[in-house]
Amino acid sequence: MHGRASCPLVLVEWEDSRQPTSGWSYVQGFTPVNICRCVSVGWLIYDGVDKKVLAPNVGDTEDEHNVQMSGVIHIPTRCVTRVTRVTSLR
Repeated sequence: MHGRASCPLVLVEWEDSRQPTSGWSYVQGFTPVNICRCVSVGWLIYDGVDKKVLAPNVGDTEDEHNVQMSGVIHIPTRCVTRVTRVTSLR
């Protein structure tokens, strides 16, 4: 892929909220659940102060002007706990 140095392959560890509970429940018996720890892998196409954007799938990599991507995810930087550059693809 053209510009690989500017779009490194990374593993991002981050935290997210849990899915909201359905239905009614009582405050008295409330028990908090742990946050959801997530891991995402992809090419870091944007590394901003506010968010990190990963593209896990790329296509047409031989044509630097028409590289395609799918499955793009926007992760708020404040939720990121660690970013590790992927150096080996075995």
